[in-house]
Amino acid sequence: MMNQSKITALVINLANAPKRWQFQQQQLSRLDIIHERFEATTVADLTNAEYEKWANDWQRKLRKTEVACFLSHYRVWQHTVSTDQALLVLEDDALLSNQLPAALTLLAKQNTFQYDHLTFETRGRKKLIATDSFYNSENLSLHNLFLDKTGAAAYLLTPIGAQKLLDEVAKKGAGLADALLCHTRTLKKIQSVPALAIQMDMAGHYGMPSLELSSVAKSSISTNSNAKPTADNLASKLQFKSKRLATQIDMGLIQAKYARQSEYLEVLPNQRDFSYIKSILDSKAPLNEY
Repeated sequence: MMNQSKITALVINLANAPKRWQFQQQQLSRLDIIHERFEATTVADLTNAEYEKWANDWQRKLRKTEVACFLSHYRVWQHTVSTDQALLVLEDDALLSNQLPAALTLLAKQNTFQYDHLTFETRGRKKLIATDSFYNSENLSLHNLFLDKTGAAAYLLTPIGAQKLLDEVAKKGAGLADALLCHTRTLKKIQSVPALAIQMDMAGHYGMPSLELSSVAKSSISTNSNAKPTADNLASKLQFKSKRLATQIDMGLIQAKYARQSEYLEVLPNQRDFSYIKSILDSKAPLNEY
């Protein structure tokens, strides 16, 4: 399916978060993963007209930060199509397993795995994955992913998958970036087991509190000053409710369809595979100033 000697990581990073980029440079260099910075869209980049263009397509009205996040990923998907290369897409607070490089080497050389999108991440919620893996080694198994609910911090995307996401947006409009990844039905999705990435704000949840630095882990999307906007009118409110109901029904149908060949579980990371990160965070470099 792919014929790449190496897979490049594209790190979505805000201009006002240089230390996050510095951390990613140190982490990815330690793992010997080729990496590039991708300038994130900010709220300041959005005109009111552009915000309103995208804000009303999902199951509720999106915050400005959520639209900016969506557009950052949307532009990455466009970039993936234009370069015609599969890319590892990372948000700048992603923590990566030391098993990830071996997985990327396998995937770069592999031309038989059929997928569009591979998520390495876990984020505290259960996923519906195939009981049987289609690849299995001592440190990694790969499973078809039938239903996911959250996570856009660390994923591998092929050009075909990126085009499917762009087509989904053209058909149905914008949404939360992770919701589009999770619920685009045409995407052929797989999951790594164990999880090879978590966001820093989940480090404590997975028993690694020493890797969670509050000023890095705190999401700009969930700040108190960024309250959820209300629907513009009653018609929009009813439309949002209709979309939520349709999504819930669709998720139920997927669970019923794959019930006999799947497991509904939380995919866990191996703590020991993230232990190297502590030395980066404890170094005398300016990372301590996060």
